[in-house]
Amino acid sequence: MLIQIDKLKRRPRQINIAELATNFPALRDLVEQGTVAFNKPINGTLEAIWAGDVIEVSGLLTTVVTSPCSRCLIPVLDQLEVQVTLCYSSREDDDEVPVVEELEIEQSELGLIPLSGSEIDLRPDLAQEIVMALSQQPLCQESCQGLCPVRGCNLNQDRCDCEPPVFHAGLAALKSFKVK
Repeated sequence: MLIQIDKLKRRPRQINIAELATNFPALRDLVEQGTVAFNKPINGTLEAIWAGDVIEVSGLLTTVVTSPCSRCLIPVLDQLEVQVTLCYSSREDDDEVPVVEELEIEQSELGLIPLSGSEIDLRPDLAQEIVMALSQQPLCQESCQGLCPVRGCNLNQDRCDCEPPVFHAGLAALKSFKVK
């Protein structure tokens, strides 16, 4: 998934993506850790446009992921649709650009990705966009009751008569602690 910058200067480029998640190192790590499973390839269409000092890559990526419910650990299926907008800049921060009222804005503050060389490898940045779109606390259902803290049984499926765990007596004083 490389973009040749000199070819992009002549005309915009459309990039069709149909890649396995394991082709992206960051996503492969998530799969190997068991954090998430990608049920379908990552599909999408991106358009790369040269606009002066900036190369803009935008489009939509889709895939289907399975991750464990954050309360009961049952697998949760999720359809991901990731709107991608990446802006690369070949301009150095050192370049003299007149700025009104002497404001200095760095490339990183503008959201520009520094560019060096004659091509852009989209894989790391696309993987980052997908990781950011993953649910941080997936739920199988809003009313999920989670796991029993004593036996570990799924409270959505089993009834549990376990006593709630007893907390350390030294922490009991904090129960009535109020910040003024």
